[in-house]
Amino acid sequence: MRVLDLFSGIGGFSLGLEWAGMETVAFCEIDPHAQRVLARHWPKVPCYDDVTTLTRARLEADGVRLPEVITGGLPLPRPLCRWPSSGD
Repeated sequence: MRVLDLFSGIGGFSLGLEWAGMETVAFCEIDPHAQRVLARHWPKVPCYDDVTTLTRARLEADGVRLPEVITGGLPLPRPLCRWPSSGD
């Protein structure tokens, strides 16, 4: 099955789904660091940076095979992404 991974982070969902036999056809991730990680581990999979402009027409125009599954990580505000300090 083909997967579109939204709010991809560093690709945890896609990694697990690939282990289950699925194929990631595109990512959508806004964070530049995460985009670099995705590009290193999935160099042939396109990564889009804006979910609000990602459409079926855009995927088709870019030659991306349409997904059968769409997954997405929960976007978290930056303060929730940090480990508590030793004083917390």
